[in-house]
Amino acid sequence: MDSPRPAVERTSILIIDDDPGAIQILRKALPEYPDVRFATNGDDGLRMARDMAPDLILLDAEMPGLDGFEALRILKSDEVLADIPVIFVTGHQSMPLEILALELGAADFLSKPVHPGLVRARVRSQVRIKQLADQLREMAARDGLTSLGNRRALDERLRREWRRCLRSSMPLSALLLDVDHFKLFNDNCGHLAGDDALRRVGAALAAAFQRPGDFVARYGGEEFMVVAPETDQAGAIEMAEQTLRLVRELAIQHPAAPGKLLTVSIGVSTFVPPSGVPDSSLVAHTEYLVGSADKALYQAKSGGRNRVAWLPCEPPMPASQGALASATG
Repeated sequence: MDSPRPAVERTSILIIDDDPGAIQILRKALPEYPDVRFATNGDDGLRMARDMAPDLILLDAEMPGLDGFEALRILKSDEVLADIPVIFVTGHQSMPLEILALELGAADFLSKPVHPGLVRARVRSQVRIKQLADQLREMAARDGLTSLGNRRALDERLRREWRRCLRSSMPLSALLLDVDHFKLFNDNCGHLAGDDALRRVGAALAAAFQRPGDFVARYGGEEFMVVAPETDQAGAIEMAEQTLRLVRELAIQHPAAPGKLLTVSIGVSTFVPPSGVPDSSLVAHTEYLVGSADKALYQAKSGGRNRVAWLPCEPPMPASQGALASATG
């Protein structure tokens, strides 16, 4: 196993400044950070931040088009980017401007011409704060028993992937798993054995779903959920069938189960963004994906357990937008 890299090597910094000379000065002031990207206008900077969120942004206040203040407002209103610390950089030494930047959410303030030593010190300080905050968020997002994502983290990931699905017009699938006859397992084997079984199932899921976008969480009790971006119906069903096999291969003995082994049932649902429908009409409908997966899980349970069932996710649309989708489809 590779040894972990120093934290500084993992730190990504984005410089947004319309002055190439200023970008050079800032870049040279940060030789210990190899991952530094730059943009020469606010629109490109926001696009780069959304494509790959950095750990820290150095943002120029005055730029043509989208200036630093408006870019900062947009960053702080974006759920995914809001926690990124922003160091504001400006050629004006003005107390009102500094106050405005801090009120908008800037973490710190630098005046041009910048001093390399001061840039390094301010960046190091904000990177340390960001790393500590990330560690706390990571701890708060983990399920205590399985170390998978918890329900809060799952809800956040679902919202994020749903929005990305709408932007990219790519399908989004969800797999909802329930351990079969789990109450009987606890009754026969004890709750400590039940906890151990849940940990083993969770570990198998974490090992199986390692694509960059996949997210595995404990949904509650003996239920787990996998969020699978850019995965269509066929791909999601294949993932679910693989999961059935993985759980059976754990060979966890279940004295009260028909086959004497612990198994799971899986409900799968897939959302395919309809063409010709504004994103805003569907932006808050992640509950329909979860609900469809839950209904599919009920079908799998009713059909005999230890199996997969699939249902489409079809959020309701206003009549006018549904007609538009039909006309353009």
